[in-house]
Amino acid sequence: MHFSYRYFLSALVVIGLSLLALSACSPQHSLDELRNKLEQIKNRPSGNIEALPLAPKYQPESYTASALRNPFQLNFTTEANHQQKGSQQKPDLSRQKTELELLPLESFSMVGTIQFADEKEASALIQDAQGKVYKVTIGQHLGQDFGKILNVTSQAILLEEIVQDELGGWIKRPRQIKLVGSEQ
Repeated sequence: MHFSYRYFLSALVVIGLSLLALSACSPQHSLDELRNKLEQIKNRPSGNIEALPLAPKYQPESYTASALRNPFQLNFTTEANHQQKGSQQKPDLSRQKTELELLPLESFSMVGTIQFADEKEASALIQDAQGKVYKVTIGQHLGQDFGKILNVTSQAILLEEIVQDELGGWIKRPRQIKLVGSEQ
């Protein structure tokens, strides 16, 4: 039963395609009608196309920046000076990092200051993203970019990070962490 159904569908598809092919050959559109239509299209008035405007005369410009430094090549004197300065600012990579240097600087917020009677300078209280509070003082390291605390005020912690630049040298970058609520 299943075989005869498939046979019937196949025969139906073949008959349908044959009828479609034969209908394309029918003389519904005679060749004369087609020729008349083409003549009508050819006899239509053509439009006017304006001439292209004349191109302006080429005026060559002389290149005057040939004596300047090529921006696509490194300046060797600058690179040598840069490497010299960079080696002086290089952080101590052999120093053991503290717990506060394992977290990014952005994860800390200053929540206050404290100064005991026996201390010369105030210490800052900072809080990490998990809510843990730390006491930090001038000279301590903070953040993943070799940050060192330079000063603690009642409103901010001032520090300096040592980061690599595009040439692989080391540069110092000033940063600060402001007291929570004083950022305006």
